[in-house]
Amino acid sequence: MNLKASLFSLLFIIPFMSLGQTDIRQFIDKLGNYAARNPKEKIHVHMDKESYSAGENIWMKLYCTLTPDNLLSGVSQVAYIDLISPDNKTVNTLKIPLTAGLGIADLTLSDTLIEGSYRIRAYTQWMRNDSTAYFFDKTVPIYNGRSDNIMTGDEIIYDGEKKYYAIKLKTLSGVPLPEININYKTHLKNGKQRASREKTDQQGQLLIDLKDIPAGEIINLSFKSIDGIIIRKTFTVPADKSSNSLQILPESGNIINQLHTKIGFKVLNSKGLGEKCTIIIMDSNKEKIVEMETSPLGMVSYPFVLDAKLKYTAIATFTDGTKTETPFPSISMSGLNMNVGNLTDDRVFVQVNASPDQINQQEIYLIAQYNGNTFHVSKQKLNKNEVLFSIPRQNLPQGVIQLSILDATLKPLLERMIFNYRSDKILPIEATADKPTYGTRQKVNISVLSGNTTDSIRVGSLSASVVNSNKTQIDTPYRSSIYTSLLLSSEINGFIENPNYYFSDSKDIKKSDLDNLMLIQGWRKLDWAKIDEVSDPKYNFEKNISISGTIKKLGRKAVVPKATVTLIPTTNMTAAIDTLTNEAGKFSFDDLLFTDSIKFIMTAKSDKDKNRLDIELDEIEEPATGINKNLPEVLNNINTKYLGNIKNAQAYFAQLEAAGLKQRSIQLEEVKITRTAIKKAVANSSNLNGPGNADQVLTEEDLSNCSTLEQCLVGRLTGVMWRNGVPYNTRGNGPMQVVLDGMYIEGDQISMLSAADVGSIEVLRNINHTAIYGSYGGNGLIVITTKRGNGATTAFKPTGIRTIIPKGFNLSRTFYKPSYEAKGVSKIVSDLRTTIHWEPNIITDQVGKASFDFYTSDEKGPYTIILEGIDFNGKIGRKEININVVE
Repeated sequence: MNLKASLFSLLFIIPFMSLGQTDIRQFIDKLGNYAARNPKEKIHVHMDKESYSAGENIWMKLYCTLTPDNLLSGVSQVAYIDLISPDNKTVNTLKIPLTAGLGIADLTLSDTLIEGSYRIRAYTQWMRNDSTAYFFDKTVPIYNGRSDNIMTGDEIIYDGEKKYYAIKLKTLSGVPLPEININYKTHLKNGKQRASREKTDQQGQLLIDLKDIPAGEIINLSFKSIDGIIIRKTFTVPADKSSNSLQILPESGNIINQLHTKIGFKVLNSKGLGEKCTIIIMDSNKEKIVEMETSPLGMVSYPFVLDAKLKYTAIATFTDGTKTETPFPSISMSGLNMNVGNLTDDRVFVQVNASPDQINQQEIYLIAQYNGNTFHVSKQKLNKNEVLFSIPRQNLPQGVIQLSILDATLKPLLERMIFNYRSDKILPIEATADKPTYGTRQKVNISVLSGNTTDSIRVGSLSASVVNSNKTQIDTPYRSSIYTSLLLSSEINGFIENPNYYFSDSKDIKKSDLDNLMLIQGWRKLDWAKIDEVSDPKYNFEKNISISGTIKKLGRKAVVPKATVTLIPTTNMTAAIDTLTNEAGKFSFDDLLFTDSIKFIMTAKSDKDKNRLDIELDEIEEPATGINKNLPEVLNNINTKYLGNIKNAQAYFAQLEAAGLKQRSIQLEEVKITRTAIKKAVANSSNLNGPGNADQVLTEEDLSNCSTLEQCLVGRLTGVMWRNGVPYNTRGNGPMQVVLDGMYIEGDQISMLSAADVGSIEVLRNINHTAIYGSYGGNGLIVITTKRGNGATTAFKPTGIRTIIPKGFNLSRTFYKPSYEAKGVSKIVSDLRTTIHWEPNIITDQVGKASFDFYTSDEKGPYTIILEGIDFNGKIGRKEININVVE
């Protein structure tokens, strides 16, 4: 709906006279303008499962929506997925095309990945205008039995005043690793790095002195196992048990003397996780006020009327018997506070409580909004100590809403977030199997029905994963859903433990627990001071792949207008495109479509300066990995925890390798070569055929006795003759193309190079080597690669040309789906899949129907089918069913 039309309708929903002054209308207009300038996108990534083995694929479906109605976003058409390692470094980034807010991706996990808790993070460029805390960010355990045969265990131990981090190493079969030399690195509190070498004891235990190493710091280990494989491990130093905590959080932030106040309590154990415990409230007269029990996630709230003359203390008793005491915040004699009732089905109640001196007969306003999108406004006079507001729930969208109390000057006084649940905004999904039970390697047909018969639109996009339930039971704490991503995690600034707990049943969500979460946790809230700010966003909605930059005069800041810029893909030299720079020297190639890792050649020329130009590309820096807000989910010893999964994966990979369906990455030990090697181009050669794939190769040894490079080459290159310093191919008698470090230069520029700077020269004359260069290879090429700092004495920079490898789209693959209907056609002796099936693109028809099928594996037991998706009205849904394989 049009924004202005929405506001116009809003003012007629709210009684006209109740608003009084026109200031509130102007204020709502400001909020609406702010919302229009700052729309919010969210992303959910449905993954085929929750944990993975090195060597497996992660299969993903992206859903990108616009707040507040979760309609599929057609604005951003590009999204990014990062794989972030346990030591908080980006391992891989995928660039994903979005069509109507939907994208499909997959990521292959290298055999050599270090075991640990990784992160899958997804975002659009537009989302970067806000905090990275609101990106999709999911913890994914990755275990490794491919190139890592070691299990670990860890604990903090004490020896008198000294504190040590004890790490135990043993093989997957449980045999300790004694007398193993371990190299480790970590950072200290003072910012310095500690690098040391220690040896394990007879029980395979390594002791690391924790002096000056804080909790949460990363320790990187490397060592050679008994079979000669180099193993790397990453550990996050755990906190002491003494760091159990109890937080006390008054609703709207204030405790006022003798006023009704709801107070939230949150307990955390040493791992930063909530824990069910008992809380007793005592006053300074040693009288027990109340005793209560938290939820399994360590949260509870309780209404109080407290006396400023007394002091209050909360005492939490944890399951291990330890206790933590926390004094209440100070109690004010004067002020306002806010109590919210959000548990009734049809209305939200907001009560403002005031101390006697605050009852001033002035107007106060209640505004319910999200990011400036205003859904309800009402006002009342502050003429008594309790003022009650009521909001019809149907006026509010589903999800997190910000409630604010403003004074007569429209200054915010009190704030509170609520979660508004709308059952009519949930997409019902039914999935039915064609049989009650199945045999092994038997076809399963699933019928899907989404939406209600009363819905005007039932077309939607769904994705489905099927997993062997026996192999995924351990993953419960990591489970998330489309509900948790789009309605909760994308709004909460801090860590949400086990978000699926609140939505375990979409028809009966845990409303009370969700309300406590809103009361206690941080959130995405509107900064009122910024609603008047009008500035260009740093990051724009990304519609396609573009390559842009500026052309400047060589070595100067002066720009060059009307220069011709040419972009040439090395995979197809005939597909070159041109553009002209504008008056500011800017150029841009838009609406490009290419896959990742394609190399391009870019040239720039102008009538006046010819090719004596500098090409400066616009580059968008990658978002920092930042602090992991889900740090309490990070676990050490993933191989140990997932030992059963490792053995299952090893058996499955062995079957794939035997059938020729998978290759294994082999880690080689470092060896010393004593035999004289064949001449080979340096490894960083830009030869598109690969280093050394040439008709002739000269190395730096061949060039060592020459005073000039031209002197070295004349008479030494087979099939090459020289005319005025330019190399010509004797076959065809045409000038050869010279390529310097991937950049195309003129033949006579060879004389400008120093022989001492060159690492290798490759001559390409045969069509097998020149074909890849297209028209540039018609007369052959000479590929020159410099030492690039490895002994180079001077630098040469060709002008008006450069090679680039911009980030292209990830090419999504199709999930392998075995077919067992034809007898004897399978190459796999034993089908031991964990992910039985992945179906990312299920489109329901006009009546909400769709279907898909798959085959069971060779393993009996329960299989879990999870469907998630969204319809074109913005309704989101999830359905989980089970089938049984019995024979």
